[in-house]
Amino acid sequence: MAMTAGVSTRLVGRLLGVSQSRRLPKLPRDSAMRLFCLSDARLAELARTRVSAEDTRRQLEELLAGGCPPASLARYCRLTLTELDALRGAATCTELTALLVRSARLQYRFADPHAH
Repeated sequence: MAMTAGVSTRLVGRLLGVSQSRRLPKLPRDSAMRLFCLSDARLAELARTRVSAEDTRRQLEELLAGGCPPASLARYCRLTLTELDALRGAATCTELTALLVRSARLQYRFADPHAH
């Protein structure tokens, strides 16, 4: 949702990770408006809209070369292993897949390197 809205994933993570005993971090007005303007229709559209897979392929290759397990990556991206393999040579992919690969790259980059 953060990437679709064009909002910092770190900001959304902080919002989601706040315990009841802590105050919410200050949410910039423009970020709040972008998040509030997301609609169910827009989120559903992500799975139907085709985009160039060029950046997605590059990010996918970085993840795999960096040791990210293909089965874990496929599961995170809501793909089968066959679909993940096909994506490596695809010209297009869904906008949802592109966002999930991008998100996986961010998650993997900040994960404990000893966990892989």
